[in-house]
Amino acid sequence: MESRQAIKNRIKSIEGTQQITRSMRLVSMSKMQKARESMQVNRTFLEETRRLVAMAAKAMDGTKHPYIDGRPIQHTLMVILSGDRGLCGGYNAGVVRHAIQHLDTLDHPVKTITIGSKASDAFRRRQAFRPIHTFRGISDAPIYGEVEEIAGLIQEEFDTGEVDQVLLCYTNFVSMLVQNPIMERLLPIDEAEFAGYAIGSEPEGAEMLDGVMPFYLTSRLYGAILEAAVCEQSARIISMDGAVRTAGEMIGSLTLRYNQARQSVITQELTEIVAGADAIS
Repeated sequence: MESRQAIKNRIKSIEGTQQITRSMRLVSMSKMQKARESMQVNRTFLEETRRLVAMAAKAMDGTKHPYIDGRPIQHTLMVILSGDRGLCGGYNAGVVRHAIQHLDTLDHPVKTITIGSKASDAFRRRQAFRPIHTFRGISDAPIYGEVEEIAGLIQEEFDTGEVDQVLLCYTNFVSMLVQNPIMERLLPIDEAEFAGYAIGSEPEGAEMLDGVMPFYLTSRLYGAILEAAVCEQSARIISMDGAVRTAGEMIGSLTLRYNQARQSVITQELTEIVAGADAIS
């Protein structure tokens, strides 16, 4: 049987782990709240850029433009968003798996851009989908300027004809308990996305579309990164909750074993005392 001291040491070790997981949960709660606040602010900006794109699309009046009408799809660029750290359940594995499943259905050359260490590591090992750019350390607290740089690289790939469509794979926030990996198309833009927007004046459509597109792409990508950050922190909160509960159950079980061992020693000592007293008598 395990000694009382060994059991006591295990209890202390698990209590330390439990304290760490509680702290991680609090940190994730704070990060999630900040990401949600930033996400709400970005949505206002995104709505305005959508309205401008809708205005430009209407002003095109049947004129073809690659951003709207697209080209025959011969090359695809996929942008995959993941976290930079683990301990968040199946969050990272889920988005990587969803991206790979979709990539395997494409029958033409594909380029990838990964945002987050977990996606970068996963795709670096897959020769066919090795990333052309990788970005790390921005998933927890994305900065608009950094995302603007990534959006510029994406737009350049499309503008130069290197790729004919751009897909975005990230995790959609449904609730604290539900986060679903999804695939969306960034370019060419889907006109149905802009249905219902009030249209005012109609300037030169192509010029306006070219001018507003960097802001639209950046706000779309920034919003997706923020939403993915909310999902990551939510998954980490749930994971840490489970770790705290498991640690509590282990502590309870070990405490019971410790008390049983202690009671066994006390019983044995009492038995020896009684036996000694009987021998003296």
